[in-house]
Amino acid sequence: MGLLDKLKGVFNQEPPKEIAKRRLQLVLQYDRSGLPPNAIEAIKKEILEALKKFPFVDVNGITINVSQPQDEKEKIEIEVPVKGE
Repeated sequence: MGLLDKLKGVFNQEPPKEIAKRRLQLVLQYDRSGLPPNAIEAIKKEILEALKKFPFVDVNGITINVSQPQDEKEKIEIEVPVKGE
């Protein structure tokens, strides 16, 4: 990794304010879900392990969220990006 690559990494980082905001949103989602504290993490881990078996899946781009739309049960939403050729 050259100096230019290191500089790109420093300047492309998300601001601490945004990281903290995202983390707080996750904590609130888990708190409102009513599931045991480790349940969501266990589900995420199992899903990621299963998806790693497929070479066309971009594992680093996967996002897993818990949401509760109005008048509906909670949902676990998963976005799985596919690698281009």
